[in-house]
Amino acid sequence: MTTEKSTLTANLESYQMNGTSNSKRYSKIEYVFLNDYQNFLYNRAMFGLSVYNTEEIKEMHWEKKKRIVKVHRRTQKTLNLWKQSITNNICNNFFKHFFPNTRFIDVTYQDTSEEFVNKTSFKSLGINKIEIINKLITEGLLPVNFYQLKTA
Repeated sequence: MTTEKSTLTANLESYQMNGTSNSKRYSKIEYVFLNDYQNFLYNRAMFGLSVYNTEEIKEMHWEKKKRIVKVHRRTQKTLNLWKQSITNNICNNFFKHFFPNTRFIDVTYQDTSEEFVNKTSFKSLGINKIEIINKLITEGLLPVNFYQLKTA
């Protein structure tokens, strides 16, 4: 048993350092250290009423539900338009770089639309949780003192 356990430990250490024992590929996990209250506010803005269970929703005042839904919709609209503008900048830079002497340079994409849903992931666009939080603070969807908040 001890040899089996030591082999398992060696494989685990190899995996933790290299991704797997046979491969050098691994992904870096980025942690954002927020307290429970900060995570709750972030999740409520991102996911709306779905952060509550059905019993909590039943007991909640209708004005509070309406406010949560309003903030959630505004958050989704804001993030969607932000992703669209980032995607537009990526496309514009692509055309400028690979087609410098063509008519593509004259056409720059800057239009965003609330009707269009940008399904590109934040990870694909290089956006992390801190940047999302900062965007939500800038737009007034999270409190200005968000990083100073303590557990309620």
